Amino acid sequence: MSAPPRFDGTAPLLPSGAPLPKLIAVDLDGTLLGPDKRVSARTRVALDGVRALGARVVIATGRPLRTALPVAEDLSGVDTVVAYNGAAMWQRQRVRVVQELDQAAARAALARLRGAPGVLLALESADGWYLDADAGGGHAAAGATPAGNAAHLFRGGAPTAVGPLEGFLSTGPIKLLAASDALPPWQLARALAGLDLYTTWSLPFLLEVHHAAVDKSAALALVCAELGIDAADVAAFGDQHNDSGMLAWAGLGVAMGNAEPEALAAADLVTADAAADGVALVLESWLRAARAATGVVA
Repeated sequence: MSAPPRFDGTAPLLPSGAPLPKLIAVDLDGTLLGPDKRVSARTRVALDGVRALGARVVIATGRPLRTALPVAEDLSGVDTVVAYNGAAMWQRQRVRVVQELDQAAARAALARLRGAPGVLLALESADGWYLDADAGGGHAAAGATPAGNAAHLFRGGAPTAVGPLEGFLSTGPIKLLAASDALPPWQLARALAGLDLYTTWSLPFLLEVHHAAVDKSAALALVCAELGIDAADVAAFGDQHNDSGMLAWAGLGVAMGNAEPEALAAADLVTADAAADGVALVLESWLRAARAATGVVA
């Protein structure tokens, strides 16, 4: 399979007067957000421009809602956030769980992952997150932040509770997390072979485990069905393994210049990386085409 073409902002992506995508789905880390974890001024202007022309902007991220919603609120005009890789959503001020983890499969996954070296396990539910007390060295005490890659789990604050994760499976779990300094996520995922689960990652040290039906594309398909939008009228932007499903599903899948091989393989187009405002680069091309059709000079 040939590599998707790279877009440098010069040649038009749409003919003059061609309609914009009706829905634009954007990943956060490594895609919409720059290295400083912020949305640049240039990207904000471009997002405002496509929204003014009627396009819907939806965030689609592996992040939990507690760290994804502040970005949506900061942008304004975004009323839908696909979070937890599509396992739950925030729509018009309401949380909607799309697919919980099967408890039997979750128990089996926990048993297998505890055997991995240097692993710290956590569980996400719609009401918080839980830290495992039976793995991760001496980090069982509530509020004790681990060192190394496992510290990423605490990015959104202290855990709701600490203890054996099997005791929290009644909370409606939607994602298991396994952080390790010793093994990359694709190697951790091998321990779960044969279980009916979806495994993915968006960081090189963090395995994310969901119900087998979970994917960003599946949640976006639900959103689009409710809005009467076909997948052909969707553009999706992403950079990681967990974006590959939605990049392949969307009418136009755009991988960032900094994208991982799985995302590149699923994409139709490659833009600049997040640090160079790759999302804005594509949106600006569409806006120029729209303005040219109406005789407006950019």
